[in-house]
Amino acid sequence: MDVLCVDGDPTSLERTVASVRRELPDATLWSARTTDEALDLLATEPIECVVSAHELPDGNGVDLLESVRASHGPIPFVLAPRAGTGGESVAAAAVDADVSAYVPSGSDDGGRDARDEGRNARERDRNAREGDRNARIRASVREVAREDVGSAVPEQARQLEALHEASVGLIAATSHERVAEVAVAAASDIHGLEASTAYLYDADENVLEPAASTTAALNLAGGPPTYRPGESIVWRVFERGEPEAVEDVPSDPDAYNPETPIRSQLTLPLDGYGVLVSGSHEPGTFDERDVTIGRILAGNVVAALEQVDRARELEKRNERLDEFVSVISHDLRNPLAVATGRLELARADLADAGVETEHLSSVEYALGRIESLIDDLLRLAREDGADVDPEPLRLSELVDHCCGVVDTEGATLRTATDGTFRGDRGRVRQCFENLVRNALEHGGDGVTVTAGVLADGTGIYFEDDGSGIASENREKVFDAGYSTQRDGTGFGLRIVDRIVESHDWEIRVTKSEAGGARFEITGVEFVADDTTESVTHD
Repeated sequence: MDVLCVDGDPTSLERTVASVRRELPDATLWSARTTDEALDLLATEPIECVVSAHELPDGNGVDLLESVRASHGPIPFVLAPRAGTGGESVAAAAVDADVSAYVPSGSDDGGRDARDEGRNARERDRNAREGDRNARIRASVREVAREDVGSAVPEQARQLEALHEASVGLIAATSHERVAEVAVAAASDIHGLEASTAYLYDADENVLEPAASTTAALNLAGGPPTYRPGESIVWRVFERGEPEAVEDVPSDPDAYNPETPIRSQLTLPLDGYGVLVSGSHEPGTFDERDVTIGRILAGNVVAALEQVDRARELEKRNERLDEFVSVISHDLRNPLAVATGRLELARADLADAGVETEHLSSVEYALGRIESLIDDLLRLAREDGADVDPEPLRLSELVDHCCGVVDTEGATLRTATDGTFRGDRGRVRQCFENLVRNALEHGGDGVTVTAGVLADGTGIYFEDDGSGIASENREKVFDAGYSTQRDGTGFGLRIVDRIVESHDWEIRVTKSEAGGARFEITGVEFVADDTTESVTHD
């Protein structure tokens, strides 16, 4: 058998070659350091099997695998990432590309206790993991060397289809319990077995509780138990955080029930959430590929559980936000209205008595500031979670709207180049109003504000001929509460940023040709129409 070993690390490559030679002493071994070297050898030599690391100087192992599959068909391909270069995403990509075997790199945290002993202990730990990797490479090469590739492909396709269907179901799940139900069904389907159980960790009781089981698992004597620390294979895997395929369960020292009819067991950790267990009545059922597929399934289950947690947290945050908006809308506005009314009465009474009321002007200013802050905070709160309803919008019409709602006295507002784009009308109006208002507040008397379409057609700009924004402050202007104006709330441009973000656009601040501020919004989707040049409003 001609075997090609590929690895950009000379030391690792040498170890891989030695491992394959030990397993296949009569094989002809070839080696390559890069993807290009490997493809050249595949094109010129009778290569029958490829063993590759993932990180390569000119690409990665999955790319090489895809090239091999595209050009040379089902040549056995073993992907064996070095420590720290693998993971569920790499394994998933490899399986999608029809890898024959995947040798996981092992946990980079597996030697935490040893690393505390010093550099020598770290080295021993690294060598131990490397030795384990090489042993698994030898086992994988031995397996693919005797494997009938033609008969293996249909089974791989079935497993991948089951994994895909499980992913769809997991994405749609809205509770931990539903995730567990989809997970056990998928585990049994993928591995062709009937007995699977998902256990979720109860932190209050410090136990692993069965959350969902297949019918076959429920029918086992006593049904799925509740596991406590240190009393089972399941807890061992939960603590270690690494998948484990046990070939003979009754003989394992941590077997919960040595009398169990289950002979082999695949246990997959779920990142602190729990574990997923599949069992078989036959010993030695699970191989390296089952572990690889299991890793991918477990990763998808963890992602689904995290998604459920995020949705719950978002729901709580929205409830708190609704309470906040309610307090601002009612509980603050009401006393503010009372204070404003009393201020007017006090001013009238003092005026009748011939008393100066200049101090009341400061009170009036403070109350006005409070009202402005309330308005801006409400707008900011409503931006969170609000749906975007895009429709065709004409830039010049939006600029006209700004002239009607923003006090532009003494300023000039013009549209240099016109265009129609898609956006949420109400929110884009608010965005443009705030940009115009910002230019007028900072640009001084007689400022000219110009809006238009960017020259490359990717977005919209607003610029003025005022004093501009210092380069060191350009990133700060979108921060909540940042303002250089005494009357500014510091939320105007923050609201602009939120509206831009809600449309999946981007905004940046730069300097206009006249030396003023220029805001460029990119990622805008334009609708084909005629453009209109230079529309000016005084």
